[in-house]
Amino acid sequence: MPESLKLHLLRLAREGEVVVPGLPLKAYTLKEPEEREESAFYLLLEGELVMDLPEGRYLHLRPGEAAWVREPHRLLPVKRAVLLFLPA
Repeated sequence: MPESLKLHLLRLAREGEVVVPGLPLKAYTLKEPEEREESAFYLLLEGELVMDLPEGRYLHLRPGEAAWVREPHRLLPVKRAVLLFLPA
């Protein structure tokens, strides 16, 4: 593998999951709800995403917005969402 490379994360994540060797992050398209227990950082690259949190709380992300979530949560894409995910 070359020492430097360019990744077009949005385009690649639209086509499937992108994992970067040596880094714990991944980018992917979310089309169905997903349950998560672990802490994570999310950056929404495209679409809309609602994060269902405990006690009736939620976060609503639009492209370019990010969230750091440290409690159990459910990811709910509005139609579809392209995410960058980094475990915290």
